[in-house]
Amino acid sequence: MATPDSYADSPFTDAIAIVALPKGFSVPTMTLFNGTANSCHYISEYKQKMMVTTAAGASKETCMCKGFGSTLSGAALKWFVSLPNKFISSFAELVNAFNQKFESIRRTPKQPSDLYRIVQEIGESIKDYVTRFNTEKVAIRGYDTSTAINPFRQGLDKDSDLYKELTMHPCERFEEVQQQAIVALTLEEDILSRKGTLAFDRTSRKIPTDKKEDKTKPYSTPNINKVAENSQQGGGSKYPPRLAEYGFTTGIEGLLKALRDLGDQVRCPKPPTEDRPNDDRDHSKRCEYHQNIGYKTEDCFMLRKEVRFQVRKGNLGPSVIIWGQAGTRGKQ
Repeated sequence: MATPDSYADSPFTDAIAIVALPKGFSVPTMTLFNGTANSCHYISEYKQKMMVTTAAGASKETCMCKGFGSTLSGAALKWFVSLPNKFISSFAELVNAFNQKFESIRRTPKQPSDLYRIVQEIGESIKDYVTRFNTEKVAIRGYDTSTAINPFRQGLDKDSDLYKELTMHPCERFEEVQQQAIVALTLEEDILSRKGTLAFDRTSRKIPTDKKEDKTKPYSTPNINKVAENSQQGGGSKYPPRLAEYGFTTGIEGLLKALRDLGDQVRCPKPPTEDRPNDDRDHSKRCEYHQNIGYKTEDCFMLRKEVRFQVRKGNLGPSVIIWGQAGTRGKQ
């Protein structure tokens, strides 16, 4: 039970506890330690960052000790606040007690079952969850990728479309799970992008136009070069635009015809290797680009990537689609 003066309790002796921190002192920004990372590396990082503080002499020891708790979270923070009152008399003692507590955890090799502890947090994007899951997955030696499928699905938000898709259509390989995650990520980024545009419109000072006036505005053909360039912002994108975003004046057949007309300039990589027999694939879906079954042409990731490449080179444009339909070529 807490006592009236329990606010004054401190794991540090009076030699540290009663020394005031220097004016303007702040703990350097660093990743919070939750008890699962390498404790030795964490202590080294903490010391290195604290070296840049302006504290000196006796206040240096005080800053090292009192600032330590601000860099902890989770199980590590619970350990720190549970230390006995006046238990630590120096930063060296604090480090020794810290290593004694968390060194054994660091030495314990991670097991495949630890993947079930990775759960998508509230508000966490699919991209961040996939990155965090893959980081933990590769830290497990000799893991079988098939064993990662169920933990990945169980860790997802149960209300997410990706969880429902993986539950209704189970995957046999983790590569297939990642492909489904890429599709969900693309959709998520598109939704966030649209929300950002709507938020901008709401905060704009422009007087909203009447809906009837919007209907009379002429149709504006998308700039396909702009579409390709936007997908490369930020040093390159793994997710090329969908074919419908370019605003081509023809369908899939005309686009494939235009690519064939380009001859050797078109790179046509082989489709992903399928371990499943043909009978297990969805025969209602077919990719005309690779002459393969199991997925639609417009969903073919490699085709979308090749179209973006040819657009950026100037080999595909509104007029090249007409050449593809007519079977001839000319300058744009």
